[in-house]
Order: sequence, then structure tokens, then C-alpha cells
Amino acid sequence: MSAVEWVIKQIALPLSLDRQFSFDNFVSDQAELIVASLKALVLGEGESQIGLWGSAASGKSHLLNASADFARQNGVVLQIYDAVQLQQCAASEFEGYSDCDVLAIDNLDAIAGNPEWEACFYQVINRCRDGDYRFLFALTDKPDDLQTRLNDFRSRLQWGLMLQLPSGGDAEIREILRRRAGLLGIELSAEVISYLMTHYPRDLSAQMAILRRLDETSLSHQRKVTIPLVKTALLEQAD
Repeated sequence: MSAVEWVIKQIALPLSLDRQFSFDNFVSDQAELIVASLKALVLGEGESQIGLWGSAASGKSHLLNASADFARQNGVVLQIYDAVQLQQCAASEFEGYSDCDVLAIDNLDAIAGNPEWEACFYQVINRCRDGDYRFLFALTDKPDDLQTRLNDFRSRLQWGLMLQLPSGGDAEIREILRRRAGLLGIELSAEVISYLMTHYPRDLSAQMAILRRLDETSLSHQRKVTIPLVKTALLEQAD
């Protein structure tokens, strides 16, 4: 096995099952439309190409992983890759996508400006249009704003359905915190959530990192998550 083949095998998940990646715990005022569209693509009953775009904390990676989980539950072969990692390889070696029902690519904008990878995904989209598989991808910016070398690649990204994911407001972040904590077996009181939202960044990624720290501290101390425990956990983290 060549070094390139080894890298491809490492980045071609399938992902391990993880309850945090589920359509059921995706919180958004557009959740019903977004989830229905993704389920239809996975099952081959809707769009053959869907692009998701939005900020880092909008839930793109969550939805791609939730799609992978849904695909497994329904006997659909979905391969998921991270375009940031793909750049460790030569575009000419990227062939694993030919053996799947759905190809999913996170952070696809990472390859913008790389002519070899742009040409590769130009062909990926052509094959999707030919019915070889269905294509799901995520970007931070809408395709029009990508700085690409191949204009046809940028235009092909818009051939299917593009869904913008809104950044979560305070109410959505509170609900996500509560639900994610519940999956970890943690009960977060409204008082604790308000403390976290008041004293730490109101950013979903930052709040999820805090929640993981609280989970570790709660287990090690065998205590409920209270405001004093929050202070202890984050003080230990600073140390």
C-alpha cells in the first residue's frame, strides 16, 4: 500500500456511532426543512446534490455526521471526508468515492484555489449528475464568494440545492446545551445555563468545549453540575 493510499484509507471514515450526531438534536428554526431535505437525499428520494453553508458554529459538520448516522440506519453506503485532510493526498488518488451511494465532504471550501482538487470535484459533481451517487457538502461561505481557479467548479456547486444555516441565537444555544448535556447524562439547570451564557463566550463551539470539560469534571468529582462545579472545572482547565 502506498503512503497516499494509506492516508486515503485513514480519512475515509465511516464514523463510529455517536449519539451527539443526530437529526433529532439539531436545533434551528429551519430544522424541519433542512432535515427533511437531507433525509430525502440519503434515501434517494429528493435532490441528488445538496450544499450546506454557514458559520463555524452553524451545525454543518453536525448535519453531515447526522446524515452518515441516518444512512447507516437505512442501509445506505455513505462515505464522508474532510477536505482539509484530503489535501494531504494527490487529487488523482481520490477514488474511494466511486463505491458509495452518497459522497459527503466537509469543509469543501478548503480546496478552493487548488486547481487539481477543483478539477477533481468538478468531475465528482458531473458524476453525481450522471447518477453515479448523491453528493452532500459543506462550506463556510456561499459558492459565489469562493476564490476558485476553475469557474466551472464554482458554478457546479450551485447545480443542486444550497441551504444556508443560520448562526444560533441565545435561545437556540441554550436549547442545544440542554440537549447535548442530556445525552451525556448531565442535567443542566436554567441557572447554570444562564451562568455559562453570561460569563463565557456566547459561541456554540466555545460552549460545547465547556460542556465537555464539565462532563469530565462531573465524573471525576462524582458531583452534579452546579455553578460552584462550573467554577472549579474551568479553574482547573486554566491551570
